Amino acid sequence: MEPELQSAFPEKQHHPFLHLRSRRLHVVLMLMYAFFCMCQMTAHIGLSLSCMCNSTAVAMMSSNNSHNVPVLLQQVVEENGNVEEASCTKLEGKVIKDYGGTFVWSVSWQGYIVSSAFIGGFLFSYPAGFLVDRFSARHMLSAAIAMLTISSLLMPFLASVLGKEGAVASRFVMGVSETLLIPSINSMVTKWIPINEKSLAASVFTAGNQLSGMFGNVLVAELCASSLGWSSIFYSGALFGVSWLILWHLTVRNSPHNTKWIHKRELDYLANHIPPKHNASGPKKVTPWREMLTSMVFWSLMYNSIIGNMMIALIFVYIPVYFKDVLMLDVQSNGFYSAIPHVSNLISKLVWGYLMDKMRHKKLMSPTSTVKLSQFASMMGIAFSCFFLRYMNCSTPFSALFLLSMVSCFFGLSISGFYTSLLSIAPSHIGVVTSLGTVIGFVGRLFTPLMISYYKTVGTAEEWGHVLLVYVFATASGAVLFVFFGSGDVQDWDYSKRHHAVPEALVAKSSDKDLEEF
Repeated sequence: MEPELQSAFPEKQHHPFLHLRSRRLHVVLMLMYAFFCMCQMTAHIGLSLSCMCNSTAVAMMSSNNSHNVPVLLQQVVEENGNVEEASCTKLEGKVIKDYGGTFVWSVSWQGYIVSSAFIGGFLFSYPAGFLVDRFSARHMLSAAIAMLTISSLLMPFLASVLGKEGAVASRFVMGVSETLLIPSINSMVTKWIPINEKSLAASVFTAGNQLSGMFGNVLVAELCASSLGWSSIFYSGALFGVSWLILWHLTVRNSPHNTKWIHKRELDYLANHIPPKHNASGPKKVTPWREMLTSMVFWSLMYNSIIGNMMIALIFVYIPVYFKDVLMLDVQSNGFYSAIPHVSNLISKLVWGYLMDKMRHKKLMSPTSTVKLSQFASMMGIAFSCFFLRYMNCSTPFSALFLLSMVSCFFGLSISGFYTSLLSIAPSHIGVVTSLGTVIGFVGRLFTPLMISYYKTVGTAEEWGHVLLVYVFATASGAVLFVFFGSGDVQDWDYSKRHHAVPEALVAKSSDKDLEEF
């Protein structure tokens, strides 16, 4: 490398990300807490609805002929003497596990309540990207958490007074808030995190999802079983939101250059490893719609975003429902079982993200190779796990738990796959790309509750087997598509490539390899 390039891009200069005084680590931890708060207020709706609704009454309402729940239960008693003597496989679908809820909302309406958040996100995703690109990401993130907090506080009142329609309205606003939160977080990442640290950073801040799954499921189950009742689930989520808003306002700023308590060495390191924001006095930043929408890299990413959102809906919303329906667990056991898959997800994505960053940093693998390997391993691992999970029932609880943990574990690898690709292919248009990914990806979240409601009436292992078969084909096809067309490199249609984000005099003397980490 030429001497002038060495001074502009000092390769030996380094400031560790995983360090107590690393300011960017502090920001990433706050982003992790934001994900935790979001999940506490939105993702536990499957277990929350199980606590809110009377499952026995709902199952009876869903029966359209004489084979209703009381008749089937009487059949079990006649065959076995009493319910306790019957094997779980004979009881399955005939004895309903009820968590003491009072609302009688049909399975279809429960699906509408779950999907209403996804509809809100779908409708607002694209405007959210423009807001993030044009206004302060820090303030947009604050607005998103504030809206989530207010909606969570109002959920018990709206559900009690307005019924299922009130619950739908509250969830709709939560969906709008969530879709504003995600591009805001991604925008903060592009301003604070160099490309060679993005997989690890993404693994850390998205760990908020898993922490909420690990501890939040147990908390929700305990609150459901307590005298405080289901309404306390939503109030506790709102308390987390308030605490985040206070900490965020006091500790985080929009970019490293506006931040207090940051060491000059870290500031210099970030200045030399994060591409500068485009100059407003320079060429106008126009979204390259034609190039982007004709790019197979873009569309392979969008398809995998749909699959990723289907997985989010399964892992965060429907795993507790599966445990209740198929394994017939009581509410507190359900909370414990539901937490375990999130542990495997957290471990896998942190370890894998660290390894992928090391491979890139040592130039053993290119950014594109790491995202392709990660996404292929993730999707194919899920496909095989879901295939074998189809053969589990209430007599094989530990095998079912292991396979669901493997599903969650393999999904953790996708953070270093399609999600890192999403953060990398067009940093100058991160808001628009993220919003399109969210809009198109929300198709997966909208499809999942409708698909599950179509197959599920009582919740037998056979009904869930049809659901899992859909996941087998979806994830396998996503793996193949991403291997052929996925990428982890900045695309030629990005602003920084078209208008040269680095000084032209230096570009003329440098090779692509010299500028790779820039």
